[in-house]
Amino acid sequence: MGIEGNEYKKPGEDVGIRTAFRHHVDKKVLYAKQKVHNVAATILTFILIFSLSLFLYGTFYYAYMPLQVHEEPLYLQFDACIDSTGPCSFPNATVPLNNKIKLMTGQPYSISLLLEVPDSSNNQALGMFMSCLHITKQSKQNESSSCRSAILEFRSGILRVLETLFFSPFLLSGTTTQRQWININYFRQFLDDHSNPATSAVLEIKSKFIQVYTAKLLVHAEFSGLRHVMYNHPWISTTVGVCTNFIMLSIIIFISWTRFFMDENKAFQFDSGLIGEIDDERDDIEILKSPAREESDLKHPHEE
Repeated sequence: MGIEGNEYKKPGEDVGIRTAFRHHVDKKVLYAKQKVHNVAATILTFILIFSLSLFLYGTFYYAYMPLQVHEEPLYLQFDACIDSTGPCSFPNATVPLNNKIKLMTGQPYSISLLLEVPDSSNNQALGMFMSCLHITKQSKQNESSSCRSAILEFRSGILRVLETLFFSPFLLSGTTTQRQWININYFRQFLDDHSNPATSAVLEIKSKFIQVYTAKLLVHAEFSGLRHVMYNHPWISTTVGVCTNFIMLSIIIFISWTRFFMDENKAFQFDSGLIGEIDDERDDIEILKSPAREESDLKHPHEE
């Protein structure tokens, strides 16, 4: 009987140990899968929050920040003289502001004129000249005008000769010309009114004898406060803005997930809770006890 008992004992023990080991391995595999799923979900959530934070900051920057510099070429027009050379009227030009240059309401702008003129004897003899910029409004009321005087930079005859000799290779090759730039500022803090927006800018140079290569209207946005920081320190403002959005979105998602999983855990504890865990442990104990019961039945088959 002892030999038979030993012969039947080993297969029973092997089956119980294998079953318990398999059950333990299945638990570990399930636990590992859950960990991988949690890590993947965390990484994807991080990427989603970061992308959304960057998109929100980019949208805010595009809506809040106006274009810093508007540069529009001016094509001067005048009435030609019939019996003499040169213009018979003041050179003038008109630029529409709504279509080409869009001004943001509440943002101060600096409006100036950049003239490229030849360094000729005629312009040198011109002396001072006046130019005016007139801003027309939609309702034709409260229009803005500004007139400024300007003059070419004085250069003596010796300086002009030395400059010509020094730059003669570039002048002969056509890479440069003898010219000067005149910058005339008309408005330093121009504010557009949303109820009566500006529609056009009219320039008039009050001289018939000035010679001009090109003319450009420059509109610079005078940033201050947050706009100044965002434009002059883009990396700092971008980092702060994206991090702020990231933190706020993370808090919102964390609170939402916490409430969701708390409600889910409460329902799970109410339905099964610890009972399910205790039942699993009881199943493991019963599997381990089954070989001992089989051995006891083999040893004492006729006791009942």
